[in-house]
Amino acid sequence: MCGLNHCPILENIGDLLPARRIIRGHIETETPPGVFVGTYGYPQVYAGPTAMFERDFWDYSSDKFGLSMEKIISIHSNIYRTGSKVNIRKVDERLKINLMESSSSVKPLEISFDGRMAQSEKVRESFFETPVGPLAFMENLKIQGNPKIPGRVDYFYNDPYEKASEAVWELFRSNMGISYIQNLLTAGVLGVKNERKMVPTRWAITATDDIIFKKLKSSIIRNPWVDSIEFYSRSFLGNAFQIFIFPGSFSFEMQERWNKGSLWGEGGVEMDYEGIEGRKNYASAIAGAYYAARLSVSQNLYGRGRQGKIIVMRSVGNEYYSPLGVWVIRRTVEEAMKQRPVKFSSRDELIREIRPIIPEGFTISKTMREMAVQRKLEDF
Repeated sequence: MCGLNHCPILENIGDLLPARRIIRGHIETETPPGVFVGTYGYPQVYAGPTAMFERDFWDYSSDKFGLSMEKIISIHSNIYRTGSKVNIRKVDERLKINLMESSSSVKPLEISFDGRMAQSEKVRESFFETPVGPLAFMENLKIQGNPKIPGRVDYFYNDPYEKASEAVWELFRSNMGISYIQNLLTAGVLGVKNERKMVPTRWAITATDDIIFKKLKSSIIRNPWVDSIEFYSRSFLGNAFQIFIFPGSFSFEMQERWNKGSLWGEGGVEMDYEGIEGRKNYASAIAGAYYAARLSVSQNLYGRGRQGKIIVMRSVGNEYYSPLGVWVIRRTVEEAMKQRPVKFSSRDELIREIRPIIPEGFTISKTMREMAVQRKLEDF
């Protein structure tokens, strides 16, 4: 990517990975559970259950927040992706059922298949999404065990008329984990029956965050404003966050800077923004991190019946030398919002007291500029 004949990032990560393990022949193992659907060549993609090198290595339903980078990479690298080449719109019925069961189970599930290691880089998804094991070509997939599927999921699978967005929201309200719901969306378990199809994993992650946020927002925008300026902060693995919530109608802004020594090296400030009317296009400057952070702050506002203007600043340091997935953003912001906020009575007081982790953050902020010129009814 950078033109060097070696990659220092991959060399650092490589020291933490287990020795290369060969995937060849008839394989009997477990899926964590989970599924992987690629994007390369869409709609012709590789799709299959994720699989474990070592069983009982880690409870993949457990929270990874607070673990070391080395431990998380070790956990991720025990997982590898399996894939058969499929057309998203015309999936073999047997494979479709197997993937649905693999994604719907809440406990590890016994699987078997005939596999061989993929050699071509063209069929691999970007390592920089999250460090997981290799892709294995997969044939003759069989589910050996019985999947443990929650009743609510079984209900939505058998309901031919429920829209995917409504099912996602109801499962979220039933305290189903977001990563679990993302798996269901990826495998095509949810939606109006004649319109169901698999969704590439990367897209399903953002889609799930976006669907839940929009449902939360429909209530948030009817709530009273926060009564003062609130400030929250939290860091995890070199990801430092500062969150500011101002009294006013809902808006969301995120600023992001990758500093010297971080995964992508030193760069400028990226920013995405939306007002109360919402976004009409993808937040391409910050991408999936934007949707993850937006969801976590919105959950807090929804839970306490408030709304406000939100600015999230993310500064990435040299501790973050490997990507781990947008769950890092979602969970770190969620933990920040659990803290007791520091409160300020005015923007001037905030600017005097708080040093932003992005030094020019207040100056370039679209939210701050709008508040400086926007007049309210009580001004008249």
